[in-house]
Amino acid sequence: MKGIKRSARIAVVVSSSAVWSAAVAQTSAVTLYGSIDEGITYVNNQAGGAAWMTGVVAVPDKFGFKGTEDLGGGTSAIFQLENGFFSNTGTFASSGTMFNRHAWVGLSSKRAGVLTLGRQWDLSNEVFTPNANGAVEYNNYLYHPGNLDNSAVTPVNNSIRYTTPRFGGWFAQGMYAFRDTSSGQGRYVGATLRYSAGPLDAGFVYSDTNGRTYALKTLLGYASFMGQDFSGGASFRARNTTIMGLAGTYRVTPRWAVHGILDHVRIETDVRSTTAYNAELGIEWRVTAANAITLGGFRGGVDGRQYTTVGIADLYHLSVRTMVYAEATTQFTSRGTGATLPSLTSSSNSHQLALRIGVQHFF
Repeated sequence: MKGIKRSARIAVVVSSSAVWSAAVAQTSAVTLYGSIDEGITYVNNQAGGAAWMTGVVAVPDKFGFKGTEDLGGGTSAIFQLENGFFSNTGTFASSGTMFNRHAWVGLSSKRAGVLTLGRQWDLSNEVFTPNANGAVEYNNYLYHPGNLDNSAVTPVNNSIRYTTPRFGGWFAQGMYAFRDTSSGQGRYVGATLRYSAGPLDAGFVYSDTNGRTYALKTLLGYASFMGQDFSGGASFRARNTTIMGLAGTYRVTPRWAVHGILDHVRIETDVRSTTAYNAELGIEWRVTAANAITLGGFRGGVDGRQYTTVGIADLYHLSVRTMVYAEATTQFTSRGTGATLPSLTSSSNSHQLALRIGVQHFF
């Protein structure tokens, strides 16, 4: 009889474990996702000569994992791990960093909001990027000079982010990041106020970063900036960087949309300070459900140097996940500054033109 009772108890425990495991399996989900872009670019002037090249331009090559687990009561555990790579070489976008784009975990509540911790985007990415010509036109060449405003990919280590619930289309975000001595990243603090309802999606962002570095020799071809010399491959070091700006998209009709960005950046060193700005506007025309024509450009300034960039693209979706595209981008500069479209080597003069055809696939 004792043996029968013991067997019954074991059966109950095993059954309970099976039920618990099944319940967890039913309320948890992990997704593997990513994107890969490849194509051919012609550049009329790179360091004085024309060039042909392959590599990513539309959307950064990436793969990642994101997941959620229902904890009950409208609360979920969430996480995301994402790595960037280059399709033309197969190498990591950041040497020695496995998850260089996202590496965070947190809690999401329908009533209390979302709290996440880890390596996350700068809040400027959250406001500027969805409304940027670089994103809407699937064209990395249309991002702003040197990415001083963090409108392109700018991850921040050791960060804590909170997003409020939505109130009639309004929500806010706050983010703080501790100093990272291993990478030289300084303290970061930022906030956004955003609105998304009906045809309008818009937001305001403010951030303040101590001790940020910029590879301005590589990004803009500068030999020096604000008294700092870049010989030997040295990077520019800012004591403090402040960013503020507005961005938004308005869908006029199901076929037409207008988007824009207006931002201001203040950069300080121990010796002096300067400013940068960007004023951007673009339009999207959905010719059919599968085909879109985009046109956009911006006028930007960096410490008195002027950058004017314009791009046009034809985006054709073969399916929900696969797109072919053709685009043209050109930039003009002032004050003897060599034109430098993002990801390209500086032109030997004030003009640079890039023509691109490619294939973008999401998985």
